[in-house]
Amino acid sequence: MLGLFLGITLRFTAAGVAVGLIGAIALAVRHRAGRAWRLAVTTVLLFALMLALIYFALPEPSLATTVLWNLLTGTVAALITASFAGGGAKIDWTKFATAAGKHGKAPRQDVTPGAKSHKPTGLAKPFLRLAGAGFVLSLIAMAVFAIMGVVDAKQVANNAPVISYQSTTKAPLPVVGGKKAQAPVVNAPATVLTQVNNSLSNIPNANVYAVDHVRAQINGGKLVYVAPLDFDGSFFRYLRYKQVDGYFKVDATSKSASPRFVKKAMRYTPAAYFGQDARRLMYAATATSGYVMMSNTPQLEIAEDGTPYYVATLVRRYGVTNRQDFRHKAVVTLNAESGQLHFYRNLAQKPDWLDVAIDPTTASSQVAAWGAERNGWWNANGWGGARNGVMVAVTGAGTEGHDNDVTPVMYDGQIYYQQSLTSAKSAQTSVMGYTFTDAATGKTYYYRETHDAMTPDRAQKLAKDMMKQTGWKPKMPMLYRIDGRPTWVVSMLDSSDAFRSYVYLLASGNGTQSTVATGSDADAALTAYRALFGSDPTAAATAGKKTKVQGTVNRVSLSGDAMSFLLDDDPVVYTVSVKTDPRARFIMAGDKLTFTARVAKGLGSVAGKVTNGTLK
Repeated sequence: MLGLFLGITLRFTAAGVAVGLIGAIALAVRHRAGRAWRLAVTTVLLFALMLALIYFALPEPSLATTVLWNLLTGTVAALITASFAGGGAKIDWTKFATAAGKHGKAPRQDVTPGAKSHKPTGLAKPFLRLAGAGFVLSLIAMAVFAIMGVVDAKQVANNAPVISYQSTTKAPLPVVGGKKAQAPVVNAPATVLTQVNNSLSNIPNANVYAVDHVRAQINGGKLVYVAPLDFDGSFFRYLRYKQVDGYFKVDATSKSASPRFVKKAMRYTPAAYFGQDARRLMYAATATSGYVMMSNTPQLEIAEDGTPYYVATLVRRYGVTNRQDFRHKAVVTLNAESGQLHFYRNLAQKPDWLDVAIDPTTASSQVAAWGAERNGWWNANGWGGARNGVMVAVTGAGTEGHDNDVTPVMYDGQIYYQQSLTSAKSAQTSVMGYTFTDAATGKTYYYRETHDAMTPDRAQKLAKDMMKQTGWKPKMPMLYRIDGRPTWVVSMLDSSDAFRSYVYLLASGNGTQSTVATGSDADAALTAYRALFGSDPTAAATAGKKTKVQGTVNRVSLSGDAMSFLLDDDPVVYTVSVKTDPRARFIMAGDKLTFTARVAKGLGSVAGKVTNGTLK
C-alpha cells in the first residue's frame, strides 16, 4: 500500500517536486553544491510530509483537486527554492583588511589568498516570479472551478439516470396483501443497534468492540440488517487483537427477531490500522482510476455463504468541477477476512450477492441534483430564480443519506432507496412525487403524485400526536400499497428504541380518524386499517380466507369507525366498518350475527354487511 500512496502523493505534488528538483539542479550547475543538497533534502522532506498528510486526509483525487494541489505545492516549492537561491558574500571574518578611503574608512573585503568571489546566483527572482504566478493561477483556478460548477449544474442534473412517470401506478411500492405481498419492515436501524448492543455481552472481549451502523440487504431471500463489530477506537486495543470476531444479522421484518451473531475472523475493517484499514486500502487501489470514492464509511455486506465484504461506491467527477457525474458509477469490494480487493468499473459485472452497489449518500445526491437543478442552477438557487419544477427531498423522515432523507425498501427481490419529494417551500406538506433508486444499478425512477398525499414527516407528526399519551416516538415512515391505497406505515418506538406499535395513515388523508389505524403488530393494524374502508373489493380479495360466520356476540369494542367484536366459542377478533355498515354501530353483547369475513391469523375483516338477527 505504501507504493500506491507514493504514486498518489506524486500525483498531487508533481509540480512542487519538479520545482524543487529544478532549483537544486540549477544551484548545482552554478557551483552551489551545499545549497543544492540542502534544497534537495528539503524537497524530499516536504514530499514525505505531504505523503503523511494525504495518508490521513485522503483528499478527493478529482481533476480539480489535483490541479489545485499541484498549483499550491508548486507555489510553496518556488518560495523555498528562492530562499535557497538568494545571494550574498560569504566572508571569513577572521581574515580581512581595511584600506583607507575617502573618509578614512573602506568596506571590508575578504583578502584570503585564493578566495573566490561570492555573488548572487541570480535564481531568486525567477523563482519568486514563479511563486507569484502560481499563487495567481491558484486563485484563477478556484474561481474557474466554482463558476464551472454553476454553469454545468443543469447538464449534470439532466445527465442523472432518472426515468420519470406521470403517475404512481407502476411505482415499486411494497405491497401488503395479494400475490406480491411484502412483509412490512418492523425494525428501525435504531432498534437493531439497541438490540445488538444488548447482545454484545455474549461476545468474547465485548469491551473491545463497538457497533455503530447497520446495513439493509437481502440474504436468503429476506430483507435483513447486518451490523458488523469494529474496534472501539483504541490503537493499542487494535495492536492487541488485530481482528474482530464477526457480525450480527437481524431479520428486518419480524418484531420478535433477535440478533444472531456470525463468527468470522475479520482483519480488514474501517477502524483497523496500517495495511488492514479497509477505507485506505480501497482509496489506494482506486485513486488513480478516474473514479472518486464517496466520503461515507465503507459498509459491510455479506455473500450468500456468509462471507463478509466491505463495499464502497465510486463516481466520476464532471469535467473540471467537483460535481458528481451520475452516469458513471463503480463499486469496490474488500474481503474482510482475506483482504482480497475487487474493483468493478461496470456495475453489470458485480457479483450476484452484492445487493447494494450504490450507497445511500450517492442515491441521495443524485436525486437532490436532479430534483433541484435540472432546469438550471439559477432557477433553483439564484436570487429571484423562478424555481420552475424545483423539488427537494423530505429530510428527517428516512434512515440514511443526506439529512436522513432515504429509506431502503425491498420490492421483487431488489433493494430500492425510497424518497419523497416536495416543494422547496417549507410551508408546504404535500408530496409532489416519489423516487426509487435501484441500489444495484444506480438508476432512479420518479413517480409523480397526482392525488393529495402528505409528506412522510407530516405522517410522523400525526402518528406522534395519536400516541401522545404514550410518549413513544415515530420512526421510519415507509410508503406501502395496501389494497391499492398508498399508505404511510410508521413504527412507534419507546425511549429505549424498542418497537411498540404501528400507525397506518392513508397518504391522501389528513390524519382524520377515518384514515388512520393503529395496532400493536402488523396484523392488528392492518385489520383495523382495512376496516376503515369496509367492503372495498380490493381489500376483500386480499384480507384472508373467505368464511361464512354465525354466532352470538360476547364482547364489543368501538374505536373510531371500526367496530370489533368477539363471538362465543370463537377466538377470532372480527372488525367491521361502521362507515360502510352504519347499523354495525349498534351491535351489542348477546346479538346473533350472520356475516362473511376474510379470516387470517386470528383476525377477521368483515366483507359486506352484518345481518343482526336480534336487532329489529
